[in-house]
Amino acid sequence: MTDCIHTLFSAWGDPSPDGRASKTDAAIGPDFYYADPNAADPVEGRDAYLAYIAQFSDMMPGASAKVVSVSQHHGHARATVDFLKGDTLMMRGQYFADINDAKITRLIGFTGTGDTE
Repeated sequence: MTDCIHTLFSAWGDPSPDGRASKTDAAIGPDFYYADPNAADPVEGRDAYLAYIAQFSDMMPGASAKVVSVSQHHGHARATVDFLKGDTLMMRGQYFADINDAKITRLIGFTGTGDTE
């Protein structure tokens, strides 16, 4: 059930717009909704999401996103994701997904993992 999460985040590091689109199409369902603390507003739909991750590629060429861990139950998943520039960790985030028919329909991201310091 969580392969779609790995596929979606692999698109973040794909330098090719066609590669990002192909991976995104394999991972998301219709009416995809994405909320991220780095986006001014929630991102709705495939094209808006592809534009959002293209900004990531433009601002950080060669950067990628790597799923560190995933847990799931009842059509929901929680993923911890590292954003990397080469081998350097730039940021860690946590994402909560609703998954239907092996496709992500809604993804909500948070910076960090909620740990208190």
